[in-house]
Amino acid sequence: MPRVLNTAQLSFMLAAIISVIPFAIDAYLPALAIMSGDLGYSLHQLELTISSFFIGYALGSLVGGPLSDHYGRRMMGVLGLAVFTLASLVMVVIESYEGLLALRFVQAIGGGVTTVVVPAIVRDRFERQEAARVMTTVAFIMMAAPLLAPVVGSVLLALWGWRSIFGFLALYAAALVLLAKVFLPESRDKSIALPAFSIRAAIQNYRLVFCQKQARPYFVASVCSSAIFLSYLTQAAYLLNEYLGVSAVVFPMIFSGFVVCLMLANRTNAYLLRRHDSRLIFTWGIRLTMVATSLLLVAALFADHGSLWVMAGVLLVISSLGLINSNAQTNFLHFFEQQSGTASSVMKATDMTAGALSGALISALYNGTPVPLAGVMFSASVIAFVYVQKTVKFPHDQ
Repeated sequence: MPRVLNTAQLSFMLAAIISVIPFAIDAYLPALAIMSGDLGYSLHQLELTISSFFIGYALGSLVGGPLSDHYGRRMMGVLGLAVFTLASLVMVVIESYEGLLALRFVQAIGGGVTTVVVPAIVRDRFERQEAARVMTTVAFIMMAAPLLAPVVGSVLLALWGWRSIFGFLALYAAALVLLAKVFLPESRDKSIALPAFSIRAAIQNYRLVFCQKQARPYFVASVCSSAIFLSYLTQAAYLLNEYLGVSAVVFPMIFSGFVVCLMLANRTNAYLLRRHDSRLIFTWGIRLTMVATSLLLVAALFADHGSLWVMAGVLLVISSLGLINSNAQTNFLHFFEQQSGTASSVMKATDMTAGALSGALISALYNGTPVPLAGVMFSASVIAFVYVQKTVKFPHDQ
């Protein structure tokens, strides 16, 4: 049986599991330009492997959530990690662009099945305000992954080439399989009798999640926030390699700087949660993101190529999301006690789908400038701002 973990230990365990996703995305960003030359495809075509990953993650999340409600969080977490490990191993020897696209899709399915159990475990074990604090802690620890991933990717790229990056991902996931079997607790309440799993029951649970009107503003805000952040990840190689013209050595330094700012925003959120309701902080984040994306759009439209004003705008936008993500997720899941796995899968799948579509839209609108990126970010922030303002009464409004 897994040993009993305290809150801090559980936070570290969950952060290590959910970190497979930023590692899978960020570790190979510095290698995209070299992979482009090796495989004979343009950089923007290689960026589609990121969109492929997002779509696979969405599918894995949709499958993993309902299954974890029936068969347990721990079982699905271990199974997803195993799939992720095998797909990563095959990518070490892949020779074709089409094969890379397909395997990134499969790898992401495993990642989606695994990470969807993380917020479900937090929802199972903690009440709303405490859950917000725990998820903020998990997110803060998890941010070490995008901070370290480009550095790890650059080192592996320099020493052994881009294929070694996928070898590292396989080893990391395999280690997590062993750790999960020993330490990951089963949080689903087994005393509650559940009907046998069926597609019909899963669809009914999905319908219940989508019909919960009180939870919908947090859902919409989470989707828009993810569209903004994942659009940035999709375009990170363009922004740093082509727009700013930095080298593969400098890339992880600048990328890590963005992550540090997001971590500081996360710590600000943790500090505010000691004194204010998470729903109130959530509204502050929505408004700040609206202002930040507006400034970014102005800079993208009028600044010169390679302008630091554009990069400062992107930095402000990314940092503002630190006040939204954890608060949106925990308040959304608060409304689903028995269907937390399904609710988590709906949120994560939709988040990733929004990110994939946003990334594909930006690539389709590509004109050699950051205007398409800024336009998509601004549009997403407007949707979140308008919907939340119209539909929600928060503690300070009552």
